[in-house]
Amino acid sequence: MRKLIHLLLLSAAAVCMTSCSKEQDQVKRESGFPDFVENYNRNISEWLLEEQVKLDKREAKHQDELASAGSDSEKTSIEGKIKDLAKKRAKYTYRQSLGKYFDFKKHEDIPNDLVWENGADNPIIGDPRAKKGGTLHTYMLSFPKTLRPFGPNSNGSLRGELYDLIDMSLIAYHPITEKVIPALAKEWAYGADGRTVFYRIDPDATYNDGVKVKATDFMFYIYVRISDNLSNPFQKQYFREQFANFTTYGDSVISISLPEPKPRLALYASLSPSAPHFYEAYGPDYKDRYQWLVPPTTGAYTILPKDVKKGRSLTQSRIKDWWAKDKKYYKHANNVDKINYQVIADQSKAFELFLIGDIDFFSLNVPDYWYEKMEVPQYFGGYIEKVQFYNIFPRTPRGLYLNLAKKPLDNLNVRKGLSHAMDFDTVNTVLFRGDVERLQSWTEGYGKFSNPNIQAREYSVSKAEEYFTKAGYTKRDSEGYLVSESGKRMQLEITWGRAPIYDQIMDKLKEGAKKAGVEILLDGQISSVAFTKMLEKRHQAAFLGWNVQPPFPRYYGSFHSKNAYDEKGNLKKQTTNMNSYSNPEMDRLSENIRAATSEEALQRDSWKAEQLIHDDALFIPAIKSGYLRQGHWRWLKWPQTKHYEFNAPAVSLAYESYLYWIDEDLKKETLAAKKAGMKLPEKNHFYDLYRKGIPTLNELEQRKVKQN
Repeated sequence: MRKLIHLLLLSAAAVCMTSCSKEQDQVKRESGFPDFVENYNRNISEWLLEEQVKLDKREAKHQDELASAGSDSEKTSIEGKIKDLAKKRAKYTYRQSLGKYFDFKKHEDIPNDLVWENGADNPIIGDPRAKKGGTLHTYMLSFPKTLRPFGPNSNGSLRGELYDLIDMSLIAYHPITEKVIPALAKEWAYGADGRTVFYRIDPDATYNDGVKVKATDFMFYIYVRISDNLSNPFQKQYFREQFANFTTYGDSVISISLPEPKPRLALYASLSPSAPHFYEAYGPDYKDRYQWLVPPTTGAYTILPKDVKKGRSLTQSRIKDWWAKDKKYYKHANNVDKINYQVIADQSKAFELFLIGDIDFFSLNVPDYWYEKMEVPQYFGGYIEKVQFYNIFPRTPRGLYLNLAKKPLDNLNVRKGLSHAMDFDTVNTVLFRGDVERLQSWTEGYGKFSNPNIQAREYSVSKAEEYFTKAGYTKRDSEGYLVSESGKRMQLEITWGRAPIYDQIMDKLKEGAKKAGVEILLDGQISSVAFTKMLEKRHQAAFLGWNVQPPFPRYYGSFHSKNAYDEKGNLKKQTTNMNSYSNPEMDRLSENIRAATSEEALQRDSWKAEQLIHDDALFIPAIKSGYLRQGHWRWLKWPQTKHYEFNAPAVSLAYESYLYWIDEDLKKETLAAKKAGMKLPEKNHFYDLYRKGIPTLNELEQRKVKQN
């Protein structure tokens, strides 16, 4: 099943299609995997030695600094740096003690003292009333640039639906108990070192083409992503630094070791496989050869070649003999036979299609839709139902990302002035009817890991002018915009992916910014074009929001200097550091967060990192809501059980749980009633079971289930 909620199935995998020529399909190469393993093991060994040498030099430098330090505070600071180096040294020493990065052992080499767990004591997921069958009709704003799960242009807006939400990982997390449950692994055990997890692969686990999943397939997943056949600096860095060892014990068991102990170790170590037999033609031409090929998936849905209509639609088909279809935690999910995505570039056009039943559900988070536009016969007649559902999920870090590589955004006073010049209060009151709130920071909604002391800079013309004056913008020109002594106007170009509500937000920000002396230059583009510009770091300010996942905030990809500049000081493209931000302290904090061995350490450094983002005015928070609103035709059904009220608690979009189903009998009844002009009960559902957190199992068992 897909990762039931963003907590559930954790990894990235695949769904694509084929349009290569027969000649290309017949190409086979000798697998580069054996050579890669040998070379990578050697490279990691050499890299660890190099890192040790660097640590020696840095420690010697700090010892000299300590010897000449004057004040106690200076000594304390240097001693802290030496202590950090000692932690890194211990990590590298541990990694060296493991031997090879990739290792292959026999089944009889599995430690005898392991205590295997299977997560069987958790309640079922979903609603036993769910029916299989039917087609879910939805839409996408633009067609993907590729259907590859990795490589250039694979990070499109439909990535989650095609890859991350479909393919399975070794383990999953239960959406109610938040305990580990089986996925590709039927059992798991923790090593004595506190850094290793052993996974026993379910003997039933197969790809959709019937080939069994093997332990080496998880190594192969790494190979195809970090080999020299493509440029993928983030993944290369990630697997080099965040994993210590992969060891197979025959075909059915793999152990994965991390450099340091981690909270929720099984989650951090869990990985997805890649099918070696699919990548027989993998090589330097991977980007083009596999552009439209469909990798075998371990998940419940795939895309058949006939169901790809380039530029028009994609359809995912449920795998009828999916290996996990009868498993306890997956049998009530992934219910519809097909999921059809039409390309509809205009949201208002999509809404029209929703009202006539060509689309089964529609997001009503925008107030115009929730209020005025849903004042329609389809709703009053009971054919379409409205839902407001309170979810538990980290809030999307949506707002303005200021690119420090573009002048004058390298000036802190300019960035602070701009933060006070963005009128998100009016955006809320006028566009959202006051139904939403101001997002306060980059990482809201992570519980104790979110810094509660940070508040977004409020809209204030006087405060904006104060900071702009410090930056040298002291006069207003004839149009009312601030200018510097040289006559340079205070301007900010904002790039965003066009959608009606975002276009309206930009218009309101432009109006408010002018009062503060800022000219906003609007650069709204098709989403894929806008995102490409952002990845190439050609934007000045990017308005976007990232998909985020619980349980912990992550800073490294978005704020570490390695994702901003290369070793020669050139801007690094195709990374998620949209601020082009480079700060040694943030580097240290983001590395510490990655390497945190306890939740206490993770909380401490997360708070500091968030404070730094605020102090350096990198991100101007937009708005948030604690719920999602949706309209759907009454034949689209959702869970109603003791444990589930409409959905799993930790979803950012309702369909992401894959717990819904289509009632074909109800669909016939609804369409017949509509045709006959017979009204059904009007329904506006309000679900707040998870509003204050997930209740205990005992509390859930005692509650009365709402009747739809």
